Amino acid sequence: MIDRVPHYLLDGQAGWRAGTLDKTALSHGGLVLQSLPGATRPLVDATGSFGGLQNAEGVAVDNQDRVYVLDSKECVVKRFDRCAGQFVTLPCIGPCGCLPRQLASPHGLAISSSDNLYIADSGNRRVQIFSVHGLALRHIWEPLQVVRSAQGIQVKRALPQTVAACTCEYPEGTWLPWDIAVSSRNWAYVSDYANGLIHVFDPRGCWRAAYNGQGTASPALAKPTRLAIDREGRIYVIQEGLNFVVVLDPDGTFAGTVEQPGEVAGRFCPVAVAVDVHGNLCLSDCLTRKVYFYQPDGDGGWCKFRCCGSMSGFAESMVFDRSGKALFADGACGVCELAPQAAYPASGHFYSAALDSKTYRCVWDRVSMRGAVPAGSALRVDTFTAEAEKKPDEVASLPESRWSTGQIHTSTAAKEWDCMIQSPPGRYLWLRLTLTGDGSVSPEIEKVKIYYPRSSSIKYLPGVYRADPAAGDFLDRFLSIFDTLRGKTNGTITDIARYFDPCATPANRPGSGANDFLAWLAAWLGMTLKNGWPIEKRRRLLKNAHRLYARRGTPEGLRLYIQLYAGVEPRILEMFRLRQWLSVDHSTLGNHSTVAGESPMNRLQIGTHSTIGGFQLIDYGDPKLDLFNKYAYQFLVVVPRWPGAGPEDQQSLEQIIEMAKPAHTVATFRWAEPRLRIGLQALVGVDTVIGKYPVGVIEGQGKLGYDTVLGSPGANPGGPSMAVGRRSTIGCNSVLM
Repeated sequence: MIDRVPHYLLDGQAGWRAGTLDKTALSHGGLVLQSLPGATRPLVDATGSFGGLQNAEGVAVDNQDRVYVLDSKECVVKRFDRCAGQFVTLPCIGPCGCLPRQLASPHGLAISSSDNLYIADSGNRRVQIFSVHGLALRHIWEPLQVVRSAQGIQVKRALPQTVAACTCEYPEGTWLPWDIAVSSRNWAYVSDYANGLIHVFDPRGCWRAAYNGQGTASPALAKPTRLAIDREGRIYVIQEGLNFVVVLDPDGTFAGTVEQPGEVAGRFCPVAVAVDVHGNLCLSDCLTRKVYFYQPDGDGGWCKFRCCGSMSGFAESMVFDRSGKALFADGACGVCELAPQAAYPASGHFYSAALDSKTYRCVWDRVSMRGAVPAGSALRVDTFTAEAEKKPDEVASLPESRWSTGQIHTSTAAKEWDCMIQSPPGRYLWLRLTLTGDGSVSPEIEKVKIYYPRSSSIKYLPGVYRADPAAGDFLDRFLSIFDTLRGKTNGTITDIARYFDPCATPANRPGSGANDFLAWLAAWLGMTLKNGWPIEKRRRLLKNAHRLYARRGTPEGLRLYIQLYAGVEPRILEMFRLRQWLSVDHSTLGNHSTVAGESPMNRLQIGTHSTIGGFQLIDYGDPKLDLFNKYAYQFLVVVPRWPGAGPEDQQSLEQIIEMAKPAHTVATFRWAEPRLRIGLQALVGVDTVIGKYPVGVIEGQGKLGYDTVLGSPGANPGGPSMAVGRRSTIGCNSVLM
């Protein structure tokens, strides 16, 4: 419903207009108490050897929250065994060398959501990718040479010259991978220390782009080292020797910088960066030897250091596990975790910036909030008004007597609530929210609306009701309660048209189980929309109902129905088209005609079709019409399987086919996979794609003899060919060209 009353909106999308955050944070777009940092403690006994670590350069966590550490001096990867309380060296990775699985001066370590282990093998100018399960070597990104031109940045395979054993001279422009960050969608980002670039690889390991971070207000990157990625896909880049962090948008556009805290100006040099589960940015400084926490301010920037915590410690590499616990590798022999002392502080304050009504002596109406206040926590709302704008420090230092409203909400299950603003009239208003808790929980405010000016029904009453200022103010606030209720009803009536718009009518989330207005609107047109279908697809189908009904019961209608739902174009084969009976004066012998025979449907006939396996038991239809009943009223629907399509999508498509087809027909559904399957998927151009010769095998994603062939190292990627004395067995390892 459109809110036509003038108001200020504070939330994660419109921005929180934060003036001062005191022990509060903006997390997941909402306002909560700031999580408390705790003290560091080593994963193993501080008096022990830390599992033999010599130079803990990188740290990563897999989907089971198991900790992995990269020892750059020993060129090995170790995994922490929490039961034994020690690090265990992973087999088959390392030691130092230039062969596959061996490492040389590695710097970066990362683990993707699909449990692939990435190692920046800096000394060998490559990236090696292993499977966490079984440690299979999945891929090696060989040395790349950067080529710059007027068309942009491209890469090609670098051809080094061997000088000695495991010693090579690389051509100018060869990359030097330093660190790796992997997004939630398995896109990999590699910092190139030598060329000042961030290389981008898709989930298949194909190079896609290179970002230099250059913008109208920023120079190109120089010697980038550590990387981090947040939930929105923004990239955080640390450069060697610089006292700020560069922020890039997912497309590589310069988005800003995170500057040094004012208290340590001139003594700040970040060397590690990470983003926690709440979206807070964490920087490790090698000069002050502390880890600093920044939090988003809701307007695309980061709040000042005074709003964030710090702790003693130093991290060469950082990572957060799924529970939000920080893990640090100190670059020497230590690997520590940040154990929280308490979840939240006892209280915190949010001060808004000045909200300008642009009206002299404006009477502010009410504050409406949406969120949750769990048991053990509370939320207090205070307001302050003035005719002149004040600085945030002045507002934060105001005495308690200057604040009004003072409404408290405790342990409420309601998602939305509001309260009247009781501050005197004034052009500017400041909102103060006080969040309190018992240390284990925090109120979570999703959005706040501040309405102005107040317009109640008192203006329709005789002036005698406003003669006494105190009585008039009370009656004005009292009538506002009923005006608010009436306003919601009037708003619903005013916006009634949106309920009849397929793109705007209210809809429940998939799987909620309850019928929504979208399904009710579809019922008007006789359409059935399953609650489990995605909302955008249900809206699209209902919007195109007139097109579907105009083609109902036809192949074009079914094709349109599936295309609207799945976004891919299906192929529909009516089985009668497979009849290729030979008819006199109309056919010629060959591949396009077939002699029907005495029984096209192989009915059981004693002495004619009575061999076991060669007949069918059919007790319907006239045998004389079998020539026409063969393939009658049957059709095949072939849908290309799109990425991520699963059993739920197949069930939805089968339901769509059942609803859209004529009642007397029989439909068969098939997925179209990128391969040829005799008897199942063999119609070229309908359900078959002619692909290229397999070029290799990826452990866990290939099936030998099905879509994978075994070759030999250095084999021709275009397929087998004959070489006398080496590959000359026809039909086995040779193909006559």
